[in-house]
Amino acid sequence: MKKNKVAYKTKSAINIDGKPTNRLMLVLITPPCAYGKCTMCGFCNNSDENIILEDIKKQYWNGIKGEDFSDIKRIDFPTAGSFYNDKELSPESRTFLFSEVSKLPIYSVMVETRANYVTYEKVANSKEHLRKDQYIELGIGLESANDFVRNRILKKGLSKKKFEKFVDICKETDSRLLAYVLIGSPRLSEREVIKDAVETADFVYKTANARGVKVRIAFKPMFIPEHTELEAMYLNGSYQLPKLWSTIEVIKKTIQLTSYQPNSIFVGMFDENLSKDRFSSNCKKCNNKVVEALKRFNGTQDISELKQLTCDCKSKWKNSIYGKPK
Repeated sequence: MKKNKVAYKTKSAINIDGKPTNRLMLVLITPPCAYGKCTMCGFCNNSDENIILEDIKKQYWNGIKGEDFSDIKRIDFPTAGSFYNDKELSPESRTFLFSEVSKLPIYSVMVETRANYVTYEKVANSKEHLRKDQYIELGIGLESANDFVRNRILKKGLSKKKFEKFVDICKETDSRLLAYVLIGSPRLSEREVIKDAVETADFVYKTANARGVKVRIAFKPMFIPEHTELEAMYLNGSYQLPKLWSTIEVIKKTIQLTSYQPNSIFVGMFDENLSKDRFSSNCKKCNNKVVEALKRFNGTQDISELKQLTCDCKSKWKNSIYGKPK
């Protein structure tokens, strides 16, 4: 893996405060996650132990090279681990990235971190290098509000108390919250997968609303990264990927929540080149159409197109989830 280029790059639709636009995602190559126990995480495949400031600079410059930012209003910096772990990404590297972002005509920058690495001081320092009209979106992999699913099945090592403290830091630093919510946890039926995702979104909204924090839910339809515990389950037949109809069902139910914040859903339809195309999907007849509709939804936040999608496999999925009509 070349240290002077990002591990993965994509430009995709997103909605910011009710306005369709685009985000540029640059997956940085950094040292591996110090925690490294999550059942389904394959970002260690995008890591390198020996990354220095000069490598981060080159990755960034190569990542934005040739991009027209006239239609890009957010930039994302996922890493192999935590953006605010000093041993994974140096304070000097963070300063460089935020200083460079301040030169771009964008509204926001998204970074991801485990809760135990983020502090008020670190985020406040990051903000000092941005313009006054730019904000930080702090991303965290909550995945499930169910303690057993989150910590026993997915092995996240994250308590609700730590998550709530994370949201407190968003409030204290006037940052926004991005909470990743998984669609497809192992050991759950597909019907339970839908229920878990919706209940998790409700928990996130209520936690953010109680603190006056603006939040985005990033639903993640499951994919199978290499060299993970999840891959072993998939290969031995004990795990099956959910259908994308389940993702659409989650979106429909989430928008109906009383806690829901408008224009606050994003569906991650990318695998960062980690899955070898082992991604949540439908049948060959409708899959591409459904994927493209979900990508458009990220920009428009208009559910009407998703509601109109149909296919023979949708009826089979519905019967498998809710039972055949009598």
